[in-house]
Amino acid sequence: MVALVADLFFADRIIEIGKTVDEAVTICHTSREFQSLVNREPPSLAVVDLSLLNEDDLTWVAKIPHVAGFGPHVDHNRFQMARNLGIRDLWANSAMARKLGPWILASRDLPSP
Repeated sequence: MVALVADLFFADRIIEIGKTVDEAVTICHTSREFQSLVNREPPSLAVVDLSLLNEDDLTWVAKIPHVAGFGPHVDHNRFQMARNLGIRDLWANSAMARKLGPWILASRDLPSP
């Protein structure tokens, strides 16, 4: 799994959650670094901090087979933009740690869209 996250608290939480469900996590801290990695080695799973992405970024991120996004719950426009582009799994920052592990496990059982 690859994760786009700049905040070290969230990066640590994502890595720890990945360990609990036996999922290796590669952390990218910028959208440019994330896009480069995705272009080199397309992941089947990705989690992204929506606050690091603009509409153009969300367009290509939405093409990753299983992608989830998280961000500030007050950022309604960015959540709606992501939803409109096909990213279905979207969580407030406060829910990310609770929802990520079950999402990873459920995503393993789903075919790629």
